[in-house]
Amino acid sequence: MKFKLLKDKNFSLLMFGKITSLIGSNMQSFALSLFVLSTTGSATKFASILAVTLIPGLILSPISGVIVDWFYRKNILIFLDLASGIVVSIFAIIYFITGEMSLINIYILVILLSLISTLDNPTLQTIIPTITKKEELVEANALNSLLMAIGNVISPAIAAFIYGSFGLEAVFIVNAISFYISAFSEVFLVIPRNIKSKGKLSLNKFANEFKDGIKFILKKKDIINIVSLAVILNFALGSFTIGSAFISKIILKVSDFQYGMIDTFGVLGMILATFIVGWFSRKYSIGKNIYISLMLASVFLSLYSIVALKSLVNIQGSIVYLYLIMLIITFLMCMFIGIANTFVSAGLQSIVPLDFLGRVSTVVSTGCMLASPLSSMIYGYLFDKINVSSIFLISSVIMIIAMLLFKKSLYEVNIEEKVNLKECEIDIEGI
Repeated sequence: MKFKLLKDKNFSLLMFGKITSLIGSNMQSFALSLFVLSTTGSATKFASILAVTLIPGLILSPISGVIVDWFYRKNILIFLDLASGIVVSIFAIIYFITGEMSLINIYILVILLSLISTLDNPTLQTIIPTITKKEELVEANALNSLLMAIGNVISPAIAAFIYGSFGLEAVFIVNAISFYISAFSEVFLVIPRNIKSKGKLSLNKFANEFKDGIKFILKKKDIINIVSLAVILNFALGSFTIGSAFISKIILKVSDFQYGMIDTFGVLGMILATFIVGWFSRKYSIGKNIYISLMLASVFLSLYSIVALKSLVNIQGSIVYLYLIMLIITFLMCMFIGIANTFVSAGLQSIVPLDFLGRVSTVVSTGCMLASPLSSMIYGYLFDKINVSSIFLISSVIMIIAMLLFKKSLYEVNIEEKVNLKECEIDIEGI
């Protein structure tokens, strides 16, 4: 991995800003999940929080791509962090005055933050290729994933300490400060402006830009296949998103710290992925790497069914061993998901012209999110109603069938073969 990229002022400032706000956001998400599960004990209500978080992005993502391709991306980053900091600050004040945080208030908070952050990922994805050489894109995305993963490792531990010692209000305050620090650091970024001048903004031009982006995507079969696959996989992975929390707190009844360690092991898997992705890139094509890594992730997902078996849970002294198995499974599954995400990001940045990258990124992100709200609600209901082990087995089968159906089209995706798209003028990121 090329750590020398961090010597570049623009790249290091961009990474510092994003990891700072990420730590604050993940702390808040972790604390809210503990708060909801401890006060309600319901997987359905916990899942509803995840679902409403995704809905604004699902609706606005395609439009946000036009905005990212139109306006100066540095200003977008600064605005997003300032707006997020203000929203969190307001809710910290409300919580301080009232001394409570109802589910309705939590819904409003996560919806507002989701609306603001809809632009964040496509903006970041379009900035990286503008400040990085093309031959360093895989390494740049791997380094980005590494730093974000480090933030994910730190977040649960910090959140557990602050939430356990000072309560939810303190988590809000720290998160707001993290957004303000991120916005300040981004002021010093030097980012090239968008490739071509868009002229004066108008509704007609905005609509035309949106249509042009859709037309471009419809001509690219590989992008359509990735979006279609993302919808299926993100639906199936709802079992992991909801199930890991449900198994930890409801079945195994582990402590808040132990629950945080499960998240930490998942992120450690993604960190390892960033170190080995370079070896995979030299051995296999982009599409083959995506296929192999996601197929292995689906196999490890099925192993969660073992951890949730009542016959094993009821054995005296088995909880500690089941918990350790869960840590290992989470580590390996997230490692392969991390490998897939890195190759998807690098592939899209290489084969899509920068002038279309914002719109393409948001369409891919929308595909990733498309099934997630419905998935969260369905799996939340299922975990409350039916055998937990069977849910993971069914989800794994869905993923494996999807990968087999798209195997041929994925194998055709290769950066070297598609670079010439730039002359003619893929988040599985949400997984």
